[in-house]
Order: sequence, then C-alpha cells, then structure tokens
Amino acid sequence: MLNRVLEIAEENRYLSLKRGFIVIQQGNEELGSVPLDDIAVLLLSAQGVTITKNVINALSEKGCITVFCGKNYTPVSMVLPIASHTYFTKIIKTQINASEPLRKRIWQKLVIQKIKNQAMSLKFCGKDTNVELLKNIAKSVKSGDPDNREAYAARMYWKVLFGDMFSRDKDGGDDINALLNYGYAIMRACMARAICAHGLIPSLGVHHDNNLNQFCLADDLFEIYRPIVDTFVYKLIEKGETELKPETKKVLASLLKVKVHTSEGESQVVQSMQYMASSFVNALEIGKPNIELPSWEGNEDGITIIE
Repeated sequence: MLNRVLEIAEENRYLSLKRGFIVIQQGNEELGSVPLDDIAVLLLSAQGVTITKNVINALSEKGCITVFCGKNYTPVSMVLPIASHTYFTKIIKTQINASEPLRKRIWQKLVIQKIKNQAMSLKFCGKDTNVELLKNIAKSVKSGDPDNREAYAARMYWKVLFGDMFSRDKDGGDDINALLNYGYAIMRACMARAICAHGLIPSLGVHHDNNLNQFCLADDLFEIYRPIVDTFVYKLIEKGETELKPETKKVLASLLKVKVHTSEGESQVVQSMQYMASSFVNALEIGKPNIELPSWEGNEDGITIIE
C-alpha cells in the first residue's frame, strides 16, 4: 500500500529511476534509494533539485502525486495521476462533497482547541489573567461558531499577552507583528505541505472561503498552532529580541520541532500536522468530525523541543 511521503529538502539533489527504485544522488555519489511501491507523495521542497521525466511518469503510474514547493516552502503546483489509481480521486470527491454540518462541526472543534491553546499560551507566558475566561469561552463554542467566539476570545487574549496598545496586523506593522507573521508563515507552509501530501485540495476549506486564497484549508487547520508561535514571540521579546533578523528567524524556524501530544505519542509539530491531515481525510470519509487535534504541553516555559 502506498503510504510514504518522500521529501527532498536538501539542495543539489538528482533523482532518477532504476529498476523500480527512485535513486537520490548528489553529484556522482548515491545517497540512497526508495522503492516506487512505497511512495504516496514525492515532495520537492528544496529548490536545487533535478528530476527526470521518467521518475514523474513512474510515480503517476503508481498513483502517486508530486508536489513542487516555492522559495517559501509553500506548495505551488502538483502533478496528479489521471487514471491509474483511484485513492486520490476518492479523497478529492469526498472533500468536495463534505456536508455543511460536517464542515461546521470540524470548525467548531478547531476553534475550541485554538482557544484552549491560547489559554495555555497565557499560562506559559506568566499571564494568568483571563486564562479561566478563555477556557469558559472554549466551552461555549457552537457548531460553525455562529457567535464568533473565536474573535471574542482573541480580543481578550491579545490584550493580556501584548498589552492594551497592541493591534494585530497580518500585513506587517510593528516588530511584534513582523515576528508573528514570520512564525505563522512557517507553520502555514508546513500545514499546506501536509495537506497536499494527503491528496487534499488546499484551496477548499471548511471555514475559510476566499477565491484569492489558494490555501484556505491550511488556514483552517493550522489555527490551533498559532498560540505556539505567540508563545515563541513573547519569549523572544521578553529577552529583548524584538527585530526580525537572522538570529530570530532561526529561533522561529525551530517552531516545527516543538513537542506536542498525538495518538502516536510525543511528536514534533511538523509530524503532528501529517497525523492531523490524515485524520481529516478519515473524518471526511466516515462523515464524522473525528479529526485529531494535537494537544500542546511543555516545560515551565511552555516550549519543549524534540531534536
């Protein structure tokens, strides 16, 4: 059964086909090989990758998809098999045909977990004010969040975390917003990759709906990870690191290694997103909102890194 995501993240790799294997080389050195039958997705996140047409054709014949990422590591295009394998076609049809009640129930679960994680963020940052209020708001979220409890919780949350004068600006703004936006971009790109790796249409969300947004589903699913970014940024500012520079970018890049708890045990954020995308596919197939939402717990700083 096809179940492996093969990611090429290092530069200057050459991929070729040999006797049913994808061979990975750097220059004249063979670094390894992977059986075609083991691969569900080939994810090309590095920029300096050379690949033969034979590899792409062979993957397509096996029912695999090939995902090409841009310079910011966000998927920009996919090669989908036309007729050789029905698995990804089935996923796409299931996603398109998902009922509105199911999508609303999934969004409800995402909003509840996001607000709980915001409460956890305040706790880790030593901001006990409104922690219990946020937990109570999470309990009041209805299917589809018609009362917009997400926005209400956000107003309480930002006021406590960064002060009364802070205003969230997704387009840039002050140093805090620049740090937040960079961290969010890393998380969003990683979630988009997980979504594409599981054959889902990234532009078809359960709540976000924008004809100009190619990654509405990524914006839905990565909402629960935002408070992890917020905590990282708060800790950076607490240490006097207020500018988005190479050193702070490096720290924010380690977001993907933060420990979270999943059904598979303790995992890095990057791996938990794969589990989450997989559970989302399963939820669509069975018609129930049984999506896995990794829980976030850490040390006294709220940040535990898994190397």
